[in-house]
Amino acid sequence: MSEKDNAHNERIYYNREGMIIPDSKKAEHIIWELKFEMNNPRNDGWTGSDMKKRLWDIKNAVDNALVDAPTYAGEEPYEDIYLMNRIKGKV
Repeated sequence: MSEKDNAHNERIYYNREGMIIPDSKKAEHIIWELKFEMNNPRNDGWTGSDMKKRLWDIKNAVDNALVDAPTYAGEEPYEDIYLMNRIKGKV
């Protein structure tokens, strides 16, 4: 599939083998926007609580996606790193 065939869809890109490569930077930007609006003092509690709910929805979707994720050779121990940061209060 060529880039021209996929020009209408900004969120999905294909490599030469035809594998779908989602743009995770856009997801990270959306999370940043939600965090910003949740903490924006110009927003009321209703708006802030909606942003917080959306962040929890994203977190739950990610957690569910990782439940049965395989372990790949040579990968970093992401879960261990996350848990250590959580214990230390960094997350």
